[in-house]
Amino acid sequence: MTHRTRDSARRAVCLSAAAVLLVGGCDVFSTDKTPERQKNGTDPLELTVSGRPTPGSLAVTEHVLARLRARDAEGLADFAAEEGDPRADARRLVEQWGAAAQRPATAEFYPGEKYDPSVTVKFAGAGPELSLLLVPEDEDDPGADVYVVLLGEEYTR
Repeated sequence: MTHRTRDSARRAVCLSAAAVLLVGGCDVFSTDKTPERQKNGTDPLELTVSGRPTPGSLAVTEHVLARLRARDAEGLADFAAEEGDPRADARRLVEQWGAAAQRPATAEFYPGEKYDPSVTVKFAGAGPELSLLLVPEDEDDPGADVYVVLLGEEYTR
């Protein structure tokens, strides 16, 4: 092998290694094939949906129900609008609805309410219904399909 051939071979090996590092950084070789629903805790929900939710309103409702089911007040507060005391309101809701959230649920989304949709959740075998009022996460862009929940007592019944 000549000096020039060795340099070419060395250059090819270095370029190949660099390409592998670049592609590997793009998560192409990721072995985690866990579905997103399983990662975010919404997979075990037994939820029936009626009405016409948007993808965003359904997603935040699923997350709220998953946090109630897990009795995770801190996680629930992460989906709350910045109004009142979201942490205290989340603790109150977990205390009030945590047991009922262990059961199958039906979420009824009211038609025609894109900007401030409301959702009524009925848990199997539980008496009262949980009402949720969703508001756009970014008030400057109400058309975006990303919502948070008003957790105050005056909004959740």
